Amino acid sequence: MKRIAFLFLFFLGTITLVRAQDVFDTKQQVTWLGLDFSALKLVKSDEMVTNDELQNKYFPGWNDLVMNEPKKFDIAKAVDRASVDNDLSAVTDANKSAKGDFITTDKAAFEHLNKAQIQQMVKKYNLKGKSGIGLVLVVEAMDKNRKEASMWVTFINMGTKEVLLSKAIIGESGGFGFRNYWAGAINKVLKAMPGEMKKWKKGN
Repeated sequence: MKRIAFLFLFFLGTITLVRAQDVFDTKQQVTWLGLDFSALKLVKSDEMVTNDELQNKYFPGWNDLVMNEPKKFDIAKAVDRASVDNDLSAVTDANKSAKGDFITTDKAAFEHLNKAQIQQMVKKYNLKGKSGIGLVLVVEAMDKNRKEASMWVTFINMGTKEVLLSKAIIGESGGFGFRNYWAGAINKVLKAMPGEMKKWKKGN
């Protein structure tokens, strides 16, 4: 009985013993969880896209693009790792089940999320017992007039669903066609991450 209790406590410790500073430890493995669009606000200008097209075509399409073009969307390089694991199932479910109205004319919607809201989003993920550090980009908004997208770079303890670090980065959009235009912003955010992470490590 004591042995079982000891093993349980040991297992529990391995789940919870993930700290915010581990995000910056290049020896700590990271799992890429995907692009979470469930709270997206597309600030509409001349786009003809619909809510249904966003959710059923573009949300999975952008996630597939990142996975299928690893040289252009280099997650490992963004987090200063030799490689990353991939498991998009939790974020895929979040994107599919989202019931929000993604399209708006409100320019103020470009900055509508905060860390507490992101923590609540993460708590709903079905991570299927995974542990360690997970990385998700919570895509907050896209605004064609600004030619920018806002994304929260969010590292989580997958064992406890605790947000370890969440910071917003704005990426400049660019590319031919709706999909590629906003994929350009994803690319810019990933390229900005190494420099931003150095600042975050220093507490900036």
